[in-house]
Amino acid sequence: MRKVANLEKFYRTMARWLIKIIYRTKFVGFDKIPEHGPVLLIANHVAYTDGVVIQAACKRPVRFIIDEYIYKTPGIHYFMCLNRAIPILPKKESVKHALDEVSKGLENGDVICIFPEGQLTYTGNLGRFKPGIEWMIERDPVPIYPIALKGLWNSVLSRKYLKSKWRFIPKAFRLEVTAICGDVIHPKDVRVNYLQRVILDLKNQF
Repeated sequence: MRKVANLEKFYRTMARWLIKIIYRTKFVGFDKIPEHGPVLLIANHVAYTDGVVIQAACKRPVRFIIDEYIYKTPGIHYFMCLNRAIPILPKKESVKHALDEVSKGLENGDVICIFPEGQLTYTGNLGRFKPGIEWMIERDPVPIYPIALKGLWNSVLSRKYLKSKWRFIPKAFRLEVTAICGDVIHPKDVRVNYLQRVILDLKNQF
């Protein structure tokens, strides 16, 4: 267990260095996240590096709810396991298992992050949030912290260049990326429309 914890810490340190090398990063408000206790993070989903950016911004380890197909991708699967990510598919059994894992994690005082859109944006704009976030909070009423990610839409790891044959050729180097953490949202206030407005307001602040 100690070896795994050390590997996880090493992974998070490397994630911070990697993100700082790839992007010009600015992290705002992440000191609001408490040092201990269960926390749920919600964020807009722009690029495949979203999770690494959030991991780099947070002082605590963050577990992510992630599409099972990505979770099992060769080369990525090892890091997903190290990160203790929670795989999910749009199937009843998979959703139940994921919710059970989330509950266990929160009971243990973990920080868990979900992208309520359920997929990467195809337009760069915020997509409609899925109602699953409401079920999750109803089941485990813990503090929620909203995170807005900006600047990643121009990344080759977003869907902006999905139809281009040159999609994996960088259009710019060291993009300016900002991650903003907002004020705590109490479980009683969790409704998808409200959460979307909070994320949009955070994006418009910078």
